[in-house]
Order: sequence, then C-alpha cells, then structure tokens
Amino acid sequence: MRNPLPRAYSEYLNKVVDKTVMRYLKKRIDNKMDKELSSKQPTFLKLVDDVAATMQTCGSPSRTYSMMDEYSDEQLSDGCYVNPFVGEGLYARYLREWLRVVPKRQIMLLNFDEWTQDAQATMQEVAEFLYLAPHQFATQKAHNTHLARSVHVEKEGSTNASQLAEDAVEDALPFATHCILHEFFAPYNSELDALFAEYGYSPMRWETRQHADGSACAPRFQYWRTLKGGEMGFGGLTNQSSTAVRRE
Repeated sequence: MRNPLPRAYSEYLNKVVDKTVMRYLKKRIDNKMDKELSSKQPTFLKLVDDVAATMQTCGSPSRTYSMMDEYSDEQLSDGCYVNPFVGEGLYARYLREWLRVVPKRQIMLLNFDEWTQDAQATMQEVAEFLYLAPHQFATQKAHNTHLARSVHVEKEGSTNASQLAEDAVEDALPFATHCILHEFFAPYNSELDALFAEYGYSPMRWETRQHADGSACAPRFQYWRTLKGGEMGFGGLTNQSSTAVRRE
C-alpha cells in the first residue's frame, strides 16, 4: 500500500506516458471505454481543484464515490464524485470488505515506502509469509515506473530502484496542490488507521502535512469534516487561494 497522495500523482504520470488519461477518466462516467489514445488531458492541478470543489459541495467524506463504486446518473450531480486517480486512495473503504471475508492470516499488508527503501528485506518478509525458502531477489531494477513505462507503449522499461527512493514524485507538486490532497486524504487515512487497529495491523504512518519545500499545510480537518460528522466546514482551498502555515 502506498501513501495515497503520491500514489494519485504517480498514476496520473503513468497514464500521461501511456496516453490513457482521458480513457481512464471517461471509463465509468460514459459507461464505455474510449479505445483511442490521446495526448490531450486535463492537468493534474485541474483534477485536484475539482477535488477541492468536491470538499466544498459534498460536505462529508463518507458520501464521496468514484469509478470503483456503484453509482447512478443522478448521483453525478450531487457534488460528491472524485476522479479515479484520487478515488483509488480511499483504501479503508475497500480493504474493509476484504478483511470481512478473508482471514487475516491470508492477507499481508506492506508499506510501499518500506519496499522502496529496502526491497530485499521486504521481499524476504513476503517469502516468509508465503512459507517459501529464503531467496535472493533481484531488486536493483524497478519495472514499469513513470520514468520508464512498458505498458501501452512499445518498449521495455526499467528504473534503478535507488532513483525511485530518492526522487519522490510528490516533490514536484505545487504547495497548494499538495495541501488540497493532504486535506482530502486526512480523514480517510484516519479511517485506515482505525481499521488497522481493529484488525491488529501496524499503521502505515503516512505523513502528508509537510511539503518538500519545508512548508506545512494548515491543521488537519480545518477545511474537511471529520469522519465523526463534525460541523467544521470547508472553504476556499484551491490552487489559486490556499491557506497554509510556513515553518519558521
């Protein structure tokens, strides 16, 4: 599992390279899949501004839905839809269903950040979980990254794993964009922490408040209601107008 903030941007970058951004965005809304590849797509900043609008109009994290969910045409006008790049980061919503039907002993949850930092140790944990003999895994290369794609494009792609660990994709996001995503994901990450505690898993401990430039986003939940239904409203956080606090 990956921190949902960089995961959303990384998937966008992947599909830009594949020329499938529009195909992905239209997949469920049009109830069909456009087969044509296209280099034209909204910017990621525009997609995140749409997420800010959702926080303003929807009012509660529990009401949001995305491409993976069942929804009607009427729901599309209620202001709670989020694009799939962001929507796929609502992990607790979907993981809970798996934990209800599959025994915990059969589900191993790994932190993507730990894999990028020490892939060999992480893969050894996987081998032990699957009762496999010790094995020296080939972890020097990462395949199919946004830096070297091999899906939907006619080439074989690989990247030095160390480069992925050093060059975090979210570092390229503007501060305001980062903070919108931080505010959006905060209640869902809290829900995931609660789910981990309920089933006895260690928390992932993702921290998104701090931006790469040293700035810190405004306090959590200042703009987005909590999962407990708090009355604190959302207002004014867009890429044109962001509220934030800078580290002194």
